[in-house]
Amino acid sequence: MNLFSLRNACSTVLLLGLAAPAQAVSLAPQFDGIYLNGDGANSRWVQVADDWRGSLHGDQSWGTGIWGLADHTQVMGLPDSDPGIVQTLTTHVSQIDFADQRFIDAWGAAWGTPQIAPIFVNATENSQDNWASSFWGYIAITTPGAYNLGVLYDDGFRFSLFGAGDSSQTIQLDGLNTRDRLGFSEDLLLSPGLYGFQLDAYERLEAGVVQLAWHAPGANDWEVVPQSSLYTSPIPEPSVPLLMLAGLAAVGLNIRRTRS
Repeated sequence: MNLFSLRNACSTVLLLGLAAPAQAVSLAPQFDGIYLNGDGANSRWVQVADDWRGSLHGDQSWGTGIWGLADHTQVMGLPDSDPGIVQTLTTHVSQIDFADQRFIDAWGAAWGTPQIAPIFVNATENSQDNWASSFWGYIAITTPGAYNLGVLYDDGFRFSLFGAGDSSQTIQLDGLNTRDRLGFSEDLLLSPGLYGFQLDAYERLEAGVVQLAWHAPGANDWEVVPQSSLYTSPIPEPSVPLLMLAGLAAVGLNIRRTRS
């Protein structure tokens, strides 16, 4: 490499280092306030038989089971009396961090040791395929700033975060996909309050997992969204109203000024 080429290469590296980060997307909460005592999230689980046929590839000889989001929607809409259903469960969960036994045995240690999905607590490992799950409720933001939310999946999912009015942000991965985590391509600039959310996930064969995590301001890595930040329904009054929080901040400011 000659001096001219080296100089150009160094300039390229400097330019890449100075590139501006992606702009965060602002999303206002549905309910303002500081909410501190979450009770978890709502969930519904449906498992269908291995020979169940949905709308995606059900007309093919090999097309049994859940293949994507369209099949997930169909499965979740089946009546409990449908002959294709193996079992269903509607329950409250403290966090969204679940997998089947095959995932836990093979991949759990590498991905934060998720819990066994509640629908499979009493099921054998070889009877844990073709399951769909849905989670919904509210996520409480207490510290304003740039967040990212991501889903650990195997096979696919759709996640939506709902803000004030009709505002929302959605990420999804359709089809059958090897385990990984997918977050928003841009951070979300969130204010204190409650944001509605809906997470739909599914697994066809072998290992399956669904986990909702966030990258909060100041955090070094992804963390599972804790129960204290999940609400099954909106709360009439926040734990700490924003006006009270602003008043306490002003009092603290006056005290510091008096002491200075």
